[in-house]
Amino acid sequence: MTQNINLKEIEKKAYRDSQQDGLMEVMMGLILMTFGGFFYSPVFSFYILLIVFAGRIVEFIRRRYTHPRIGFVKFHEENPKDALTGVFLFEVAVIVIMFTLISIFGEVTDYSQWVDWSPLFFGMILVGPFAHAQSRSGNVRYTGYAILSVVLGLFFSLAEFASGRTGLILYLVLMGGFLFISGLFIFARFLRRYPLATTGGA
Repeated sequence: MTQNINLKEIEKKAYRDSQQDGLMEVMMGLILMTFGGFFYSPVFSFYILLIVFAGRIVEFIRRRYTHPRIGFVKFHEENPKDALTGVFLFEVAVIVIMFTLISIFGEVTDYSQWVDWSPLFFGMILVGPFAHAQSRSGNVRYTGYAILSVVLGLFFSLAEFASGRTGLILYLVLMGGFLFISGLFIFARFLRRYPLATTGGA
């Protein structure tokens, strides 16, 4: 008797396995922290290089540490048009929500209000990639990241600082630091869980 094969669940498991090294969190955390540093000093402008080369850096590390341990699967590539359309619609929805919140609690024509609420804006923007990763992997940890992102964004938007930019910097550094440390912890656990097989000499 043949069993029904759920290809979507198989793809989810494969993607979930490919992300168990925590490198996505490490790289995203680094980008967020250096982006937050850029708002403090232009010397952190090298965050642009991290964004440009993030994929290649992660792939290089995975070829050396991840693939020898759990193998490699080439996933079906998403349609770039569909991806860009999804990102655009999501960002428009976030802007509409922010516009509504600021019009209720402040004045939309006041630039300082947008600066004050920018931590929540970034917190909601990050929900997009986390939700995407959760839908592809089914891993609940991405849901936790999304919730934390919004909660921290709301907290630093409502907190009062001498400069509105301070809330955004603190949000980016703390959220990025959390992702970076979490990613390192997951990566260390991954290396312990899947040690490289050693071949005995003759």
